[in-house]
Amino acid sequence: MFSQITEQTAVDSDVKNEKTERFRANTFSVVFVLISNFPFYLSTFLPFYLIWRLLVVKSLPRNRIRGFTLIELLVVIAIIAILIALLLPAVQQAREAARRTQCKNNLKQYGLALHNYHDVHKMFVPNGVAGTTENVGGRYKQAWLAWSGTSMLLPYIDQAPIYNKIDFGWRWDSNRNGNVNNTMARSRVPGFVCPSDPGADASYTANMAPTSYTISAGPASDWSMRSNNPGFATLYKGSKIRDITDGSSNTIAVAEAQIGLNTGQWDPSEPQRRKWMRVVTGSRPQRSNNTNGRVWRSTAAHIALLNTYYQSCLAMYDSGSGWNGSSDEQGRFWAAGRVYWGPWNTTLIGPNAGPSCDTDISVTNMDIKEPSSYHTGGVQVLLADGSSRFVSENIDQGVWIGAGSINGNEILGEW
Repeated sequence: MFSQITEQTAVDSDVKNEKTERFRANTFSVVFVLISNFPFYLSTFLPFYLIWRLLVVKSLPRNRIRGFTLIELLVVIAIIAILIALLLPAVQQAREAARRTQCKNNLKQYGLALHNYHDVHKMFVPNGVAGTTENVGGRYKQAWLAWSGTSMLLPYIDQAPIYNKIDFGWRWDSNRNGNVNNTMARSRVPGFVCPSDPGADASYTANMAPTSYTISAGPASDWSMRSNNPGFATLYKGSKIRDITDGSSNTIAVAEAQIGLNTGQWDPSEPQRRKWMRVVTGSRPQRSNNTNGRVWRSTAAHIALLNTYYQSCLAMYDSGSGWNGSSDEQGRFWAAGRVYWGPWNTTLIGPNAGPSCDTDISVTNMDIKEPSSYHTGGVQVLLADGSSRFVSENIDQGVWIGAGSINGNEILGEW
């Protein structure tokens, strides 16, 4: 009974948030229509005004006839300029509101796909799925060749034609059988990118099939946590509803992440910290050299250790060290089981923290890779119960760690 009440509360909250977003989007749409049709209104009513003025002027005595003065003209121009200056930001906000709503809808479709997958397989997707055929030379022991969890959801988001052509017995970038896998893995899926992200533009992401949505590994500074996974998914292992003892409405399943430029270049003089960049630190945050030491909780001691490591990572970024040719390739392929290229995230520092921090130059490992977006003030996330919400980038770090955990027994409160 309690779980039903909790689920109903989550649904009611999501419906309320959806109505608010819809009202905001509709308001912006009305403003946008009025603004976009301003030239039409001007061209329609201006001739009537001029005709009226001409008739009035002709009916006046000759000594009272006069034209437009320079002051009148300047005043009209000034008024029009002020109106444009006031209305242009409204146009931009209306467009961003529409993009943000679409982004949220994409997350909801992702949530439906996750739960449909769970209904069929009795578990959520893992963060990496290995093939069964290709094992020559131990190739599939190299886990970065695995397919992503997102690729398992293709049949549940109206992408069955892509899914049916893939041979999951072979790696995601395999060139066997007419290069089918490689071709399918580079098929762009509109629902995998947020419209607010420049990566949604095909010209921006050449040789990519990117993704804006990443599956949460939770508060773990390691990508392979099969024995003690604290988050929603890890390499080769997904969670089940019964595993999420913190409550599905309190656990982050999926979140946004900015798509990298994919230029293979970096500029150490770049003054702004890019959230989609990655620094190679040569070390990882851990309390001991095993997976237990890479699970983090919302304690002051754990947070202090994480922040010490992260500040060291940022110092390397600011000094221009720790870079390589793949430092800007975040979110490059939705199909890739490789962490930096594929749909993975951690919940260790906070939304819109960046750049990411990694142990080595490969795009396989993961130490810190936080959700990020182009929405002002935070990111949108999908919770394990299928609802979506916006999370402020100013959220308490301890709450953020707890929200990423499936079994940490944290008391989150309102967040």
